[in-house]
Amino acid sequence: LYVTEKVPFENVVLHGLVKDPLGKKMSKSKGNVVNPIEVVEQYGADAVRFALVYGTALGNDQALSYAKLQGMRNFTNKLWNIGRFIEMNRVSSIEYRVLSIEDLKKIAKHKNDKDWVRKVEELVSETSKYLDSYKFNLAAERLYEFVWHEFADKYIEDVKTRLDKESYLILNTLYCILLKLLHPFMPFITEELYSKLGARESIMISKWPGA
Repeated sequence: LYVTEKVPFENVVLHGLVKDPLGKKMSKSKGNVVNPIEVVEQYGADAVRFALVYGTALGNDQALSYAKLQGMRNFTNKLWNIGRFIEMNRVSSIEYRVLSIEDLKKIAKHKNDKDWVRKVEELVSETSKYLDSYKFNLAAERLYEFVWHEFADKYIEDVKTRLDKESYLILNTLYCILLKLLHPFMPFITEELYSKLGARESIMISKWPGA
């Protein structure tokens, strides 16, 4: 404040304690301290970040759950497999492009594609509202459920039987939008996948979907 004469932070978010797997406060004297570096090496930084947000309301303490860490590592694998599927099934005559939702509405002709563009548009609005109101856990939970149980389990299973230039471009763009929504929680894997699927800029400086 004294150097810049500006208030450094307008909003400050306080999170709860991360306790040991038994719900006890970590203490060197108790010998129950979990080394975060070791946890990151075992599960991955993105999985750890997502696990610490998922299912924990802002300000609440939480016990470190190895089951949740494993689950979120599985989620990162699911994200990677979706990206691999898209890359492996690339329509040779098309360049990777990341369109806006409004552009997708214009080119979507198949009923299922139109429905999924609408669903992702609603997800963008819902996620944005959660983040703006600091309900990070609700945003993470909604994205997890949508990506795994809606996008992967239903949309990809449907679109894989009818891939053409149009449907592929929609699939790729919707996936890149999901990566943008996940980026605040999982910055490393989303950056890697986003760059592989046609982005010409870092996901960190790309426009937020719907902006």
